[in-house]
Amino acid sequence: MVTTTTTNGDTTITLSPNRSADWQDIRLWLFILSIPALIVGVGWFALGVWIILPFVGLELGLLSYFMYKVCYQNYRKQQIVINEDTVTIESGIHQPDQKQIFLRPECYLLATKPNHPIERLALTLTNQSTSLPIGEFLNPKDLELTRRSLVNAGLIECSNRWWDRS
Repeated sequence: MVTTTTTNGDTTITLSPNRSADWQDIRLWLFILSIPALIVGVGWFALGVWIILPFVGLELGLLSYFMYKVCYQNYRKQQIVINEDTVTIESGIHQPDQKQIFLRPECYLLATKPNHPIERLALTLTNQSTSLPIGEFLNPKDLELTRRSLVNAGLIECSNRWWDRS
């Protein structure tokens, strides 16, 4: 999801992944999914096939772990503040834990356009010494919206396919 706001000459672009469920929804889904698995496991245990029950627990444990990791990554966020002198990027999960400041005249947007339909657009804010990927967690539509928002905010765009205006 891309949101852009402009106040007093400062443009703030906030990037976050599209999320259809939060942690509460995922816990409810895991609980509902675990009921039939536990019924089958306990049923086999009651019939004397006790070896099934640990595998049911392992399956539910791994599913819960991976769902937690995916949900946790969906709380990532990047905030780009563009003003007359600097471009500031703060990124992190739940709260900013990384901050990068680029000086404005020498900072530009490098758009690496895909060569094949299966590849994605890659955006990088860069200057002569530092490069920082932008919006790696966004879908292709939001990446294009981010690119247009950064260019509209006044950043110079350089492309690996400069002859292609699309």
